[in-house]
Amino acid sequence: MAFGNLEWSRTNSGLLSSYISLSSKSLRHLPPPSKLDKMLPILSFFISSYGIYSAYNVVHDYLLASSPEYVILPEARQYYVIKNIIKGYYLAFLVGVSSILILPSVLFFGTYNNLNICVVASLYVSNDFVGLFRVNKLPTTTRLHHTASLLLLVLAWRADFQNNRTAQMLFFYCYLSAWSFCVNLYLGMRFCTKEDPKTLRSFAKISYAICCLLNWTLQCLWFDFTIESYCYVILLLAIVYDDVVLLRWLWR
Repeated sequence: MAFGNLEWSRTNSGLLSSYISLSSKSLRHLPPPSKLDKMLPILSFFISSYGIYSAYNVVHDYLLASSPEYVILPEARQYYVIKNIIKGYYLAFLVGVSSILILPSVLFFGTYNNLNICVVASLYVSNDFVGLFRVNKLPTTTRLHHTASLLLLVLAWRADFQNNRTAQMLFFYCYLSAWSFCVNLYLGMRFCTKEDPKTLRSFAKISYAICCLLNWTLQCLWFDFTIESYCYVILLLAIVYDDVVLLRWLWR
């Protein structure tokens, strides 16, 4: 009986290993992207941008009806609040999507699905794109951050994440950054309540510090000293600088 159980265990273990191997190979040898695959991230970007642009009015009306503190804010500050609240919830949603559709294949099979990554990246950056022209008086560091994000998105649309280390660095930077969504929620919600939401601020600054530390460590470890990597880092510095400014403000 014990011998039979051992053989059954070995058989199933072998089948599982074969399945993982075949799955990995099939994922690594995907057919060339079609024209629709190439257009889908761009379409996703503009559809998401339109949706976010329209959501500003919905959130604005809701906050006018529910938050006396929001009502007395200057218009520029109101749209700053809206931008951060929308971004906070949107990033939380994208963390969930990425953790289900993208991350497992990366961690277990070493496979990067270019289409999924580019579509999620397009959704990620669309919020920054809308914020650039929807919100007046954005801080200079934030404008540089959003502009760098747009340029990196355009490069991501043409990147091969499976075989390009720099593209993989960009994927993980965006994924880990999205985990700090509570920072954006805090930046917006602090103007909508009578008292500063201290619990949210504490959680935001701790999670943000952890995400940045992991991000910067990974970027340093994976940097391969190619011309492409140097160009990538130059663009990334605008984002890193904004991260540092925000970290210092949260921990002051």
